[in-house]
This record gives sequence, C-alpha cells and structure tokens, in this order.
Amino acid sequence: MKINEVLSLSCDFLGLSELKSQIGSEEAGPIEKSKLELLLRCLNLAYEEILTEYLPILETETFAVKGGKISFSDFSHPISGVVSVKNLDGGRLPYTFSPGYLMVEKEKNVQVTYQIMPDKVNFGDEVQVIFPDRLLAYGTAREYLIMEGLDDGALVYEKRFKDSLITFVRKKSLVSLPRRNWML
Repeated sequence: MKINEVLSLSCDFLGLSELKSQIGSEEAGPIEKSKLELLLRCLNLAYEEILTEYLPILETETFAVKGGKISFSDFSHPISGVVSVKNLDGGRLPYTFSPGYLMVEKEKNVQVTYQIMPDKVNFGDEVQVIFPDRLLAYGTAREYLIMEGLDDGALVYEKRFKDSLITFVRKKSLVSLPRRNWML
C-alpha cells in the first residue's frame, strides 16, 4: 500500500482536488503543506486504530524476569497490549501492569505475546498490510472531517469505515451445510 495513493483517495472522498495534486510535491504553499500535514496525521490515526484495535500485529519474545518485572523498554517494539504470558513449558501465567513494567511472579524466563504499536508513516512510504487502500482512506476522511468540525460528514465516513472494517475482519470461511436426503 502506497501512502500517497491512500492520501489521494482520501482527497477524492473529501473533494480536495487542489490538495490532491500537491501530495508528494515540494512546491506546495504553506496553507497546502499545513492541510497535507493534517491529512497525514489523520491517516496515521486511522492506521493506528486499524492495527491496534481490529487487526493487531503480534510479536512473541522470551524474557529473563528480574525481580518479578519485565521493563517495557526491554520489548523490541512499542507495546500496545499483552495477549499472553507463558512459562517456557507453555503454561499460562498471571501478570499485572505497573508503570513501566509487566509484573510476573515465580518465573525466571517467560514468553510474552504482545500487540505492537505500528510505526508512523510519512509521505512516499509504502507499507505491507492486508487491508485495502479504501479502508484506510475512509478512516482518514473520517478523522479529517472530525478535526475540521464537520460532524455530519464525519458520521458518513464513520459508517463507511466501520462497515468496511466489520466486513473485512469477519471470519471468512467456507460454509458447508450437511447433505439432505429428500425422501418422498
């Protein structure tokens, strides 16, 4: 997914054709630059929402527990949530959060599966995701309209965004019905 293409699609949704032509341009004026920065900030908000609340990116790491604590700074990626904490035999362990730490009792080494915070994206970036450009463009348009104080328009894109998300994340599997025997 190319970020500039998503921003361009968002501009189409928002009717910002003059801004669309300035995406990725070094010749944009101060007003256009300001609006483009706002649009990029809105894209990052929608991107983070999708990848933290609906399609989380999971990472599993093994940690040596010191004093019953694992510092959040020890994680390879910024953390947005913990899915599970297990001992090395695969048994689930209780854990609690405290400021800056994950507290785990009675274990020396643990495996933590956690959700990571996605990196911020910039103009010209390309990201590997499994959802369509349109979904992120809907979320970007929604955030932009909210920030501009256009609540009625934001509600329209909120519905489009959520409907697309629900359709995308629902379980897509083949439904097979039992064979029927038609006896007369």
